[in-house]
Amino acid sequence: MPYAKAKDGVEIYYEAVGKGAPLLFLSETACDGAVWNLYQTPEFSRDHCVVTLDYRGTGLSGKPSAKYSTAMFAEDAVAVLDHLGLDGAVVCGHSMGGRVAQMLALDHPGKVSKLILASSGAAHPGDRGIPLRIAKEMVEWGYVKYVRDHTIVVGWTEEYARNHMNEIEKYLQVRMANLCPVEFYFRHVLARQEHDTGGRLTDIQIPTLIFVGDDDHFVVSDMSHRSGADILAKGIANSKLIVLPGARHSYFYTEPEKVHGMMREFIKEN
Repeated sequence: MPYAKAKDGVEIYYEAVGKGAPLLFLSETACDGAVWNLYQTPEFSRDHCVVTLDYRGTGLSGKPSAKYSTAMFAEDAVAVLDHLGLDGAVVCGHSMGGRVAQMLALDHPGKVSKLILASSGAAHPGDRGIPLRIAKEMVEWGYVKYVRDHTIVVGWTEEYARNHMNEIEKYLQVRMANLCPVEFYFRHVLARQEHDTGGRLTDIQIPTLIFVGDDDHFVVSDMSHRSGADILAKGIANSKLIVLPGARHSYFYTEPEKVHGMMREFIKEN
């Protein structure tokens, strides 16, 4: 199996498919890299070297019981890119992955040529720690039911879910196939909640595409992804915001062709 060794010795599982300019995908909170194999890897590996990875604590990567951070996840991504001898990647991060992508661009600018920040944000201005709503629902529903139900509610509108449950189930089969132990789910949530690049956004100088669904207003703590996208667009000078009508959080898996076309337009721009 392909592994890269992080600075602290943790083994990070990755996949690299295709040839061409590097394109790195970073998934959402406590989610391994397998979800990108549904649509994104087959599409972009036709003309890119598509790189995906399992964050520490998820999938086939090492799972040390320690404090995690988005900066740590970014360092793990650097370890993978260094292992593959890649620089200047287009980096696409979804949700928490967008926060990791920001850290990658800020702390290792040579590794990133362009950023795609999908339904992400710069900071959580409220209290740090595990949001009460997550803890309460996890206790009431159980871990597996919480992740599944939360993924549906956050990911898709009620109308879409009523009419396209087969498409949602196709995604959930992959998302739930190798669910990380609950300890590491919480460690990822803490890393996400403690992320703060609000004061550093102006330092991101590379071209940045920002995606968000116009109905991505669900919150578990203090800020919606829709609001977070506006903050990113305001703070990153060389950025373009695209608001997807009728979408919530998981448009990569329900409107892949539409999103891929916008990504390709952005990637080919000078």
